[in-house]
Amino acid sequence: MAEFAHDHWVRLHRIANAEFDFRVRQILPEWWGASTPCEEWDVYDLVNHCVAESMWVPLLLQGHHPKSIGGLDGDLVEGDPVDVWEGARLDALDAVDDSSAGTEVHLVAGVTSAAEYIRQRTVDMAVHAWDLARAITVDESLDPELVEGVATYVLPKADQFVAGSLLFEPSVVSSPSADPFERVLNLLGREAD
Repeated sequence: MAEFAHDHWVRLHRIANAEFDFRVRQILPEWWGASTPCEEWDVYDLVNHCVAESMWVPLLLQGHHPKSIGGLDGDLVEGDPVDVWEGARLDALDAVDDSSAGTEVHLVAGVTSAAEYIRQRTVDMAVHAWDLARAITVDESLDPELVEGVATYVLPKADQFVAGSLLFEPSVVSSPSADPFERVLNLLGREAD
């Protein structure tokens, strides 16, 4: 699989956010309490998580350390979750669009580059777009370009995900016929069939 340049990952980040946004706007009021593939979260919790992660993006890309940032936990979407998501999404997109690949980003796990942070974030948003689609029973298929990028990033790191070192659910064994994105989902603890 091909390696993608920083600018391409910025584009994939935008596509991943669009995929999640498309599903958020399909949530009916009665679905906010529905279960998701993330065992500990319902739909409301999943959207809240993605809002929090999006709010972190501009701050982390500006060089802030996670320990110096307060107020980005708890219930961030109270009131109008879709409206709060929209603001957080747009701020994150702007910050990523303006990012430089080599900028240092401080994460809880240590320092990385903006390029690596954006790859990780893109994977997270893509997988959560699938999670949300599964939870609210809408179309689960994602943009093919995004799927290719996510698979290119995740599959070579399979041993790290199986070991549970990258903050996802324990892996599920893939069937021999699984396509690359199903294998990604399985590695990240999702039953994709």
